[in-house]
Amino acid sequence: MSIKCKVVSKINPQNRTESKFYMQPIRKGTISRAKIEERIVRETSLSKADVRSALTILSDMIGDYLTEGYNVALNEIGTLSIRVKSEGVENEADATVNNISAVSVGFRPAVELKEKMTQTKFEKE
Repeated sequence: MSIKCKVVSKINPQNRTESKFYMQPIRKGTISRAKIEERIVRETSLSKADVRSALTILSDMIGDYLTEGYNVALNEIGTLSIRVKSEGVENEADATVNNISAVSVGFRPAVELKEKMTQTKFEKE
């Protein structure tokens, strides 16, 4: 199976008079948690209630561990970690938690997932 791509024009932000053409994947949509649950039920001996419960607990646990300062490794998928954006200051003494302006979740894919992505086939639309 391959992913279809389209050609898009993007303007150079440093020189707004220049643009180049790039390939961009055409996304088919977003797979919902319900679809993932259905497939797990189909491909395992677990009940729908068991799968839903396990995914709910997993989601809660990931949030809990991230907010406690842990990275969360999901073996063949990757590692989730908390990331912060903060304002830089000249003096170390001026650096406080008040300098944090944004918090997000980072994702570092596992080697197995990266390898699978390198095997992906693409075709131009």
